[in-house]
Amino acid sequence: MKIKRHKHIRKVLTFYSSNFGFKPPYNVLIDGTFCKAALKFKVNISEQLPKYLEADTKMWTTQCVLDECEAFGSVLYGPLKVLKQFKLQPCNHKSTLSASKCITRLIGKKNKEKLFLATQDKMLNDWFRTKAGTPMLYIAFNTITLEPPSEKSKMKAERQTDAKIAPSEREHDVIKKLKVEAFGEQEVKKKKHKKLKGANPLSMKPKRKRKEGELSKSQKKKLKRKQREHLSIENG
Repeated sequence: MKIKRHKHIRKVLTFYSSNFGFKPPYNVLIDGTFCKAALKFKVNISEQLPKYLEADTKMWTTQCVLDECEAFGSVLYGPLKVLKQFKLQPCNHKSTLSASKCITRLIGKKNKEKLFLATQDKMLNDWFRTKAGTPMLYIAFNTITLEPPSEKSKMKAERQTDAKIAPSEREHDVIKKLKVEAFGEQEVKKKKHKKLKGANPLSMKPKRKRKEGELSKSQKKKLKRKQREHLSIENG
C-alpha cells in the first residue's frame, strides 16, 4: 500500500514539475480547516508533510486565515494554535477578508507563487479544480493526501506539450525545401477551370426586318408552286 502511495505522489509531483515549474522546497499554503482535520486525526503537519512530499517544505498561512480562526473563538482555538507555527504569506488586502476569499485572491488563476493548497474546504477545492496549476492536499483516514491533477490542469499541460512539439513556421519551410530536394516534390498549382461562355451577342447577325408588302418565305414558296402548276397546264 505504501509503495502504491509513493508512486502516486511522485507521479503527481512530476506532472506539476514538468508542466508548471514546481520545484523543492515546496511552498504549502494551509488554512484552518486543514489544521482542524489534522488535530482530529492526530496528524503532525510540520513533521508529516515534508515526509509525505519527500522534499523540503515551507508551510505558510495568511493573516486573514488567522483572523477568521480568532473570530470563531474557542471553536477554532486548536487550529489557530497550529496555524501560528507557520510563516505568514503576505496577502496585502486593504481590509480582512474571509479565509476562502483571501486564498482565492492570493493564489489567483495562474498561481505565480507556485503554492500547494492544503484545505478541507470543498468550495475552495471546487474553485481551484476549474483553474490550472494548483496542487491540492487534504487529510483522509489519518493520512495527508495529494489530489490528482484536475482536468483543467491536464488540458493545459497537453496544450503546452503540443505547442512545444509542433514545428515553427521557419521549421515548416525548411522541411518543405528538404522534401523538394530529396523527392523533387513540387507544389501542384491548381488549374483554373474555364467557365463555359454563351454565344457572343455581338457576333450574331441581327434578324432582317421585312419591308412593307414584301412576301414571307412561305408565301414565296406557295407563289412559285402555283406558277409551276400554271405553266404545266399551259404546256399540256
